[in-house]
Amino acid sequence: MAAGYDRVADRYAALEAPGSAWPRLRRLTELLARLPEGSHVLDVGCGNGLPGLAAIAERHRATGIDVSSAQVEAARRNVPTARVLRQDVRSCDFPPGSLDAIVALYVVEHLPREEHRALFERFAGWLRPGGFLLFTTEADEDPGRVGEWLDVPMFFSQFAPAETAALVEKAGFELVAADAEPQLEGNQEVTYAWFLGRRR
Repeated sequence: MAAGYDRVADRYAALEAPGSAWPRLRRLTELLARLPEGSHVLDVGCGNGLPGLAAIAERHRATGIDVSSAQVEAARRNVPTARVLRQDVRSCDFPPGSLDAIVALYVVEHLPREEHRALFERFAGWLRPGGFLLFTTEADEDPGRVGEWLDVPMFFSQFAPAETAALVEKAGFELVAADAEPQLEGNQEVTYAWFLGRRR
């Protein structure tokens, strides 16, 4: 996955065509409005930092992690006030209760779905009680496959949205919202499931 995103960093950014904005910034802005100024927000899979990490850094303490060195370098240039780390979310660590919110957009489906519950449990451990988790998965169930994406091999795997919602609740979250929304990626419409959880 890291090698793939290294190779397609610029092409990935160009997928969001002018005039067909993805819903991520709108949904992220709604989440950030729930937080007191200066909250610590982690952006998992921050990519080049635009627009998500940059929006977080406007009023909050922003940390971004990504497995792609090309994306990390771009994020450090684009959002110099954020702390950006080259990390795999499965092996990095944060102190218990040290985060106020975690955002993981277009990331979870790149991990084997058998690891999703453990990932949500890790997120719950990093968040303070009442902290928020906003994340996406693709809306169709997929047991795991490597497909061609932007002409590079890329892994995808996720449960159906109802099962993902159940895993989030079992991991220690109250599910605040769960719905689906399409977005245009180049010339292709892709529907993502959106989840907002609050740490119990």
